[in-house]
Amino acid sequence: MIEVTILVPLADNDGEHFSATHHRVFEAFVLDRFGGLSWLPKGSEGLWRDEGGITYRDATVAMVVAVEGMVKQADALREVIDFAKAHYRQLAIYTRYLGVAEIV
Repeated sequence: MIEVTILVPLADNDGEHFSATHHRVFEAFVLDRFGGLSWLPKGSEGLWRDEGGITYRDATVAMVVAVEGMVKQADALREVIDFAKAHYRQLAIYTRYLGVAEIV
């Protein structure tokens, strides 16, 4: 199995914090695709700049899922990332696996 880490934002780009209920909806979506997940205990803070030059500060928490294979479950992983972008109102989601990071 391959561990995939997805950084989940604690607030949207306007600074509005997401509720526990909001996160539970995402958890249910992930559970339906992978059967399990883990939230890592410590969050992180960072900065990123969009194509227009606007810099955003964000706080995230890492979710880890075990994927049976990047080819075998690629569609399910893409569904989770696309759902996360829409659900958390993000332009992109940071994902890491096998030492490779992607901002999708």
